[in-house]
Amino acid sequence: MNKKTLRDVDVNGKRVIHHCDFNIKLRKNEKGELVPISDVRIKAYFPSIFYLLNHGAKIIFISYLERPGGKVVKKLSLAPVAKRLSQLINRQVHFIDQLVGPKATKFVNKIRPGEMVMLENTRFYPGEEEDSNKLAKKISQLGDLKVMDAFGHAHRIHASVTGIPRHLPSVAGFYLESEIKTFDKLMKNPKRPLVLIVGGTKIFDKIAAVRNLIKKADYILVGGAVANNFLKAQRIEVGQSFMAEPYVDKAKGEKLDPVELSAKLIKDFPHKVIIPIDVKVGDNINNPKNEKIIDLKKGKLPKNWTILDIGPKTIKKYLAIIKIGKTIFWDGPMGKYEDPRFRAGTLEIAQAIANSNETTILAGGDTAAIAEDTGLIFRYSHVSIAGGAALQYLAGKKLPGVEILAEK
Repeated sequence: MNKKTLRDVDVNGKRVIHHCDFNIKLRKNEKGELVPISDVRIKAYFPSIFYLLNHGAKIIFISYLERPGGKVVKKLSLAPVAKRLSQLINRQVHFIDQLVGPKATKFVNKIRPGEMVMLENTRFYPGEEEDSNKLAKKISQLGDLKVMDAFGHAHRIHASVTGIPRHLPSVAGFYLESEIKTFDKLMKNPKRPLVLIVGGTKIFDKIAAVRNLIKKADYILVGGAVANNFLKAQRIEVGQSFMAEPYVDKAKGEKLDPVELSAKLIKDFPHKVIIPIDVKVGDNINNPKNEKIIDLKKGKLPKNWTILDIGPKTIKKYLAIIKIGKTIFWDGPMGKYEDPRFRAGTLEIAQAIANSNETTILAGGDTAAIAEDTGLIFRYSHVSIAGGAALQYLAGKKLPGVEILAEK
């Protein structure tokens, strides 16, 4: 990577905008407080954070969390992430419930070397996803330098990703640098068959990534909410299963309809795209009381039920393909992993990949958290917290958030 990194700049006494990927799912703990479901994403940035602290920087963390649609959604605040980061490094990380505005400006102007503050979710602001130059300029005025560490955001054209570097010197952080070096080494000339396993709930990112990688991969196994769109594209009843409405990427001016994209991929590459042949379903998406297995060739999903895992026949079929894979890339759980009744597909996939002696790559925060929870994390060739960006990079696409950084 021929981009400047933290090592190439003087950060002493500088206000450093440290862009991290804190797009972490939150859950309620026993006290009813929102907390991150995993620490994997937070810990990934420790090398850059401690380097900045040891070299006298003033750290200003920015990130986005999910898709609040350019408005304030209290449950998607980054406050719980700031609190957890403080606990993990045993140093105070202040939190300001603004990204730009008088409160943020006042605090940042008073910050001293060695102090840290996390600003509010960048996607609370309408100009973020449009790559608004006005918003980018306002954020830039809070810092002297930007460190781009959010490899998981680098495929976005957002004000925080591609906008800030238009106004502020911007370099790569240690995590971003390490990810690119690792992927370059692992995927320069991958052994075949190349098996891509895609699940989880970030439907637009995943299906767009499948579209980008379809020509490179030999097999693409789909599960999780992603699979619902492929099933729907085949006119298979999915009941109340999690779906996504067509989405317009405002910066790229591109409309994405996940069902239409899925239908085209199956039509153009019928032997590569492998979809579930049976599923485990529940009578409620949030708190199911009843569950059963449905063979999709013989039975039909009840109208008010929802798909929550891949079924045993699908698991068997997927494991057979994983067994012959020479390079295996997995991003996203196969179902509602947090419920023990619907984690069989994910656990079987995780174990099968860990048992492989070939090149095995995991990507995405949920997948990394699963690897950590199961104790399998050290049995894979590489585990990345980036999902969509990793898939796009592997497809040979340039990442806007990396391309715009300062050259060495």
